[in-house]
Amino acid sequence: MNRTPLALLSAALLFALPLDGQAQQGPAQQGGAKPPARPPVAQSGQRLAPISLQGRYLAARVGEQDHDYDAAADQMDQALALTPLDPELIYAVFRLRMYAGRIDSAAELAPAVLSTRPGDGFANLVMAIEAVKKGNYKAAEQQLTRIGSENQLGALREYVMAWLKAGDKDYAAARSYLARLKPASGERAEAPALVIAAQIDEMAGDKDAAEAKYRRAISLDRNGLRTTISVAEGLRRLGKDAEAREILKTYGTRYSDSVVMDGLMGANAPMPKPPSPASGIAEILFDIGGILASDPRNQRQDLALIFYQLATALKPDQDFAWLMIAGLYEQFQQIPKAVAALGRIGPTSPLYWQARLRTAALDAQEDKFDQAVARLRALVAEKPDRIDAALTLADLLRSKDRFAEAVAAYDTAISRLGKPDERHWQIYFGRGIVLERTKNWPKAEADMKKALELSPEQPYVLNYLGYSWIDQGLHLQEGMKMLERATELRPDDGAITDSVGWAYYRLGQYEKAVEWLERATEQKGDDSTITDHLGDAYWHVGRRREARFQWERALHQKPDKDRQPIIEDKIANGLNPSNDKPTVYEKAADTKQGG
Repeated sequence: MNRTPLALLSAALLFALPLDGQAQQGPAQQGGAKPPARPPVAQSGQRLAPISLQGRYLAARVGEQDHDYDAAADQMDQALALTPLDPELIYAVFRLRMYAGRIDSAAELAPAVLSTRPGDGFANLVMAIEAVKKGNYKAAEQQLTRIGSENQLGALREYVMAWLKAGDKDYAAARSYLARLKPASGERAEAPALVIAAQIDEMAGDKDAAEAKYRRAISLDRNGLRTTISVAEGLRRLGKDAEAREILKTYGTRYSDSVVMDGLMGANAPMPKPPSPASGIAEILFDIGGILASDPRNQRQDLALIFYQLATALKPDQDFAWLMIAGLYEQFQQIPKAVAALGRIGPTSPLYWQARLRTAALDAQEDKFDQAVARLRALVAEKPDRIDAALTLADLLRSKDRFAEAVAAYDTAISRLGKPDERHWQIYFGRGIVLERTKNWPKAEADMKKALELSPEQPYVLNYLGYSWIDQGLHLQEGMKMLERATELRPDDGAITDSVGWAYYRLGQYEKAVEWLERATEQKGDDSTITDHLGDAYWHVGRRREARFQWERALHQKPDKDRQPIIEDKIANGLNPSNDKPTVYEKAADTKQGG
């Protein structure tokens, strides 16, 4: 079974669409080509010239490049209405409809595509999917056999064929196809194959065999969410309701940070739908999308999007696919489409809570900050035993410099922790940062120390605490050791390298400061703070012209507003007591200082 993912990946890549057309889109209506829009009308009432074919095509390409697949598909649909018989344009429209998730309307064009490209992988696959949706499994099988010999479908074809045979009640043939892909016994990778076999046993009415396979699958993969859900659903259908709920409860407790099982475990939870070729093939398509999305050799995330869209076309409640579609749209900076995809995840899904949290975070990206805060406050109140909504709220408030409110949100999260462990270091670190920003250093220092107690080798905590001590003239030797350790752990991190350089600056060791700050600018040359620091260090070692050059650079790198007049003063007047940080020797000598 370890080889199966590679077979799936190669099969998916062989479906790759032509690079000259690229590919990209999002959801929309499932109809045929839209009629040409009415010619636009000028405000004076005079009709403007209709958009040309070339104009539509170029507009579609722009939409494609921006990953606005809906807009691209709309424009290409209207281009096709102008020249409906052009085979290249037909293929371009087919392709864009797929990226947009308009699978039904893509299927309407698939026969025309196949008339000129009979072996096209995606056109045949779309036709097969439409046949599956109609329960015409023989037609789907025939469609798959028409895929060109150059496209070896590998494991994809074997699994799909097993489901198609099961749909036609030829269970012996279905099991024969599964046997060809049987993974090594006892490995975790065997669990998904066991789930498929159990579901086909269910369809065949062999309840005992199905139950045995479900139990075997969960024994091999207790940490897999999809395995857990599939097994629990299967056991519920087989009348083992109490056992199924216990499996869900155990998993939900173990992974409470990421899933909420209430919708599946509640007294009113609906009975899971029986297995079917449509739902089974949807799972396979989702797996291929996941392999494509995670493989570093795949430079085209749009291919993963296609397979996720195909999965939801067969199984509209494939919540894992919707979550991944949302993630891709977020990556493409198509935030409204990401939010729409998250909205397809229903209340009974274990991903529903995660989807709501993510929606709130995306609202903030869309300048709907107050709406995001309101959503998160509601989630914080809804489940008083969870910390994730409070943490998301705290991080969001911190990002907008609303530090006092962020402290309160962190307080809420920490009050719900119980006994903190290593993974909770980030919570104390986050609160320490906002406490420092609200000028409450003693509490901030305590939180930083707590973060290091939980996870002693965290470079960003070492950096923050070590630098803060040196900047205040406290614990100079220990602070410098922390900074040196941070740079050992993250030698290429410009921000940490800058901290070391600036620490030497504050200690009055300007030559060493120059050495470290020059290295920091090489690592992160577009950072205004680092550039500003280097200018200060140059000034102190007599490199005045270079200092002003660095300050000029810093001014053009969008510094914080409160830093702009200080940098301008340095450019005009050089360093002086009003704009230069003094060394910390005198403060350090005060033994009453401490932390």
